[in-house]
Amino acid sequence: MKHLVKREEGQSILIIAGGLVVLVALMALVVDAGNAYQQRRQMQNAVDAGSQAGSIALAQAKPNGAIVAAIRQYVSANGVDPNQVQAYYVVQDANGNDIPVTTNTIDAYGLSNPAPTTLNVNGVNLPVVGVQVQGDKTFNTFFAGVVGFKQMTVDGGSSAYAQCGACSASGLFPIALNSQSFIVNGQPAVYTEQSSPDYTYTIFENKQTGPGNFGYVSWNNDPSEPTLVNNMNNPQNSGTWLVGQSVPGATGTMASSGERSALQSYLNKIVTIPVYDTTAGQGNNLTYHIVGFASFRITCFKVNSQVYGTCQGDTGKNDKFIQAKLQQTTDSAANGGCASFGICTVKVRPPIAPQRALVGTVKLLDYTQTNSTPSSVHIPVDVVSVLDVSSSMSWDFNGNNPGSNQKINAAKTALTNFDQNMQPTKGDQLGLVSFPAPRTYGSQYHTLCPNSNINRNPSITYYETAQVQANLSGNVAAVNSAINGLSVQSNTPTASAIQMATQMLNGSYHKSGNVKVMILATDGRANVLVANGKYDGDNADFLACNDPAVQDMIDQANIAKNANNQIIVFVIAIGNDANSTALKAVATPDSDPSKPHYFVATDPTSMANIYQQIANRVQNIGGEGCQIIQTEGFAPGANLVVKNTTTGISYNVQTTSTGAFSIPNVDAGTFVFQSGTVVVNGLTYNIFTDSLGGPPSTSSPSITVPDADGTYTKDLFLGTSQPPTCH
Repeated sequence: MKHLVKREEGQSILIIAGGLVVLVALMALVVDAGNAYQQRRQMQNAVDAGSQAGSIALAQAKPNGAIVAAIRQYVSANGVDPNQVQAYYVVQDANGNDIPVTTNTIDAYGLSNPAPTTLNVNGVNLPVVGVQVQGDKTFNTFFAGVVGFKQMTVDGGSSAYAQCGACSASGLFPIALNSQSFIVNGQPAVYTEQSSPDYTYTIFENKQTGPGNFGYVSWNNDPSEPTLVNNMNNPQNSGTWLVGQSVPGATGTMASSGERSALQSYLNKIVTIPVYDTTAGQGNNLTYHIVGFASFRITCFKVNSQVYGTCQGDTGKNDKFIQAKLQQTTDSAANGGCASFGICTVKVRPPIAPQRALVGTVKLLDYTQTNSTPSSVHIPVDVVSVLDVSSSMSWDFNGNNPGSNQKINAAKTALTNFDQNMQPTKGDQLGLVSFPAPRTYGSQYHTLCPNSNINRNPSITYYETAQVQANLSGNVAAVNSAINGLSVQSNTPTASAIQMATQMLNGSYHKSGNVKVMILATDGRANVLVANGKYDGDNADFLACNDPAVQDMIDQANIAKNANNQIIVFVIAIGNDANSTALKAVATPDSDPSKPHYFVATDPTSMANIYQQIANRVQNIGGEGCQIIQTEGFAPGANLVVKNTTTGISYNVQTTSTGAFSIPNVDAGTFVFQSGTVVVNGLTYNIFTDSLGGPPSTSSPSITVPDADGTYTKDLFLGTSQPPTCH
């Protein structure tokens, strides 16, 4: 029996102990959960107060340091350590979306610097409209530590927005001020005491023009002097007035002792008054149309020849006036967004959820034409030959290096024969550009593809560009001598060569009236950018490295062919391994299949025949009849289908008249542009290209939008498979 009692006693102890644990857990739930609620409420109060204080300081045009100080002061006053919160500026995009700029805290903009009025978000300058404050607070628990929770954390977030231009106001002083007071010499003159401490406004004077009134108002259609004095002493009498309403006037100058006493009590105090633009009626029936509200600190007034306060200017010219300094102030009860005369409203809102927008433009090449009546009369031409002398030109057409029948030799022979077809006596001129020029050594320059996988140094100490070998002239022998003196060099700065040829055809050597022609002959793939030739890529085995250089080449060709330059561009691809797709984009579009502008030379004979064919075309350029001109433009009304492949959501969007598109409030993910279509001047553009006028894209354009809020930009290019035709 004793053993049984002891066993029961032991069981009771275990039961009681277990019950105590449960009891403590319940106490933790009640006590610490209540404490957590209180802590969260305290944190939320702190960030609410901090965001409002910061936005008020922002609305008052205070520097970053003063804004931070205001936030810290009010956060601290609400029992939260200011070091536990962070403050950011909030901007607003064109669609009215508020975006917190969380890349920098407010103090990162320099405490002594003025608060920024705009911030750059993804390349767009957006106006600063408010302040966001957020933070976390960790605190010790009372009982929850027994069950493993020694600390708890609560968070809080709040945004406050400053919108200037009060649309409503209450507690008004019974004066109405003409909005023209804020115009000086035809320019806005909203000079607050905070920004222009020496500037003073006259908010009442008996010389004020108007049909039978001097600027006093009456809130209840009682224009008597006792009512005016009562309204001065009791601004709450005004009630609330809104922009667009008309307030009754009160006639006369009114100079009683009661009025004087009321004005004396307001010296160096701030009053808020309505601002009007027009009046209606006359005498006791006159009303003022309210367009805004302004706050002033009354500094001086004159009544019955007696001056009170500190006045500016000649006080003897007017027997009654009131002077004041405009205030930059806030009214949290008002709504903002009307005409701004210094009053801003600050509203506290919940913290902003991330806002993401996808925007961009769609560009295309619009084809127009120049028509002329076909003529057999010789029209003089300026022809610039652009010849590739990169190292691969020492190979033969079969890819042997060195070759017994080098491409460079075949090109020289064909080109010099071409030149013999020109007629300098009839005004023809010839010029020559070769690429690359001999290397120029100097600083260390980056390559286009500093990737160890292709066994390439991350930087180089030379740069390559093109070279003018002969300026435009009628001296065929001199140009041919320059051709015969060419020797192979290294890389392929095609873009630079096209740029130099364009400059020559537009330069001082060009004869006005001569048709401008460029003939590009190349066997390689562009691998040097146009920017001083200081960046190069790699050989044909690594095409992705050279994509920027290829785009540069196409861009320079588009410039040559556009409506300003109107250069006819012939292209000869030497050999079968040239970048044919891109080189076709360089050539002038064909309006007649029998008159091509792109050729492929597969051997010395075909090269000679191609140059001769082009010579015949050039010498009879008047017989072409029509020239296609390319003009860069935006795709108006293009229909785009884009899919967020992460969420599976598809969007159908149409561009504006300027080719812009916008998809607001998107989820994060990878967006793939599945199609784009627009018809311009009878041509259907429905092919995505990697660049303007470039070859078709090998994959659909895409952009990844991350979790962070912001505006993300993707510009698109559309091409057409329809050849432009002459009409």
